[in-house]
This record gives sequence, C-alpha cells and structure tokens, in this order.
Amino acid sequence: MATSLSNGAHEDAHHQGPGRFAVRRAARKDLVEAAAVQALCLREIGESVIPPEALEELTGPETIHATVESWQQLMDAGASFWVIDDLLDMRIVGVALTQTSTDPDAPTPLELSTLHVMPEARTCGASDALIAAAIGDRPAHFWVFKDNLRAQHFLRRHGFEVEPGSTDNSLGGVRLDGMGRGVA
Repeated sequence: MATSLSNGAHEDAHHQGPGRFAVRRAARKDLVEAAAVQALCLREIGESVIPPEALEELTGPETIHATVESWQQLMDAGASFWVIDDLLDMRIVGVALTQTSTDPDAPTPLELSTLHVMPEARTCGASDALIAAAIGDRPAHFWVFKDNLRAQHFLRRHGFEVEPGSTDNSLGGVRLDGMGRGVA
C-alpha cells in the first residue's frame, strides 16, 4: 500500500503539487533502482566528507551491483525495504532499509541501516513519511556521517540523539556517529 503525500504549505517549483510522492514497501524488482538512489545520495553527501577514491569505491557501478546482491540477501533474511516513488517522473527517489542488528552491543535491536532521499523529495514531507513507514515510533539506531548536519537535524526531529562514545571510522577513515532513539 502506498501513502500519497502532498507538499502542504510548500509552494516552490521543486514540489509540483499534491500526491507527487508515495511511500511503499519495496519489492525485489525495486532494489536496482533503490541502490542507484543510494549511490547518487552518497555521492552528493560524500563530496565534502569522503576522500575521492573512497567515494568512487562507494558509488561506482560495481558497488551498485554488489549492493543489490547484498540487499537481496538481507530481504531474504527478513530485512524491510521501503521506497519513495515520484509519481510525476515515475521513478524511485528514496530508500530506507531496516533490519535486526547483528551487533550484540547494538543500543537497540532495530537498525535503520539505510535512509537516502533525493533532493527533489526533501522538505515536503516525503522523508518524514519514509522514516515513519520504516520504523514508526519504535526505538532504533542509525549511523550517520559526522559532518552530515542536514541528516543529523532530520534525525533529531524524529527523536534521535547522538550516542556518546559511539563512533566508527571504518568507512575510508570517514567518521560516522551512532544516533539512537529510545536507547536504554
């Protein structure tokens, strides 16, 4: 079932009217396009925070193929994928992935592993609807680029806070901060 979104009070050219975006559970056939959205968003985010060689490794065509294979396995193992459809352009413009964390030290069992939204679907409620569909009001945790202040602000609006002492430098030396909601 898709949830249609309107642009509410926003009246700029980026949001072309009521019902332009819809959030729905992703199917296997959506994973290629959703992985491409993730790569595009990572490229946009990473231009200022990820070294160029690491960024190319994270967003290149071979990475998209590997991401799809990994996501298919996660889907088979019970992970949930959600996408935002742009009903005007008939394409996916956002993706979220939730799964049970495999880390025994995870602050919550539910991990929001992926959350990416293309610029045209931001600031109109589509991102809010995506995170609501993916995790509702459940406790969850997420890794965010330390320097991605826009994402941190968005997550704070949804009740997430930076978890003290929760950092990871394994992504090409780029610092990720853990953020959680409902963390004990």
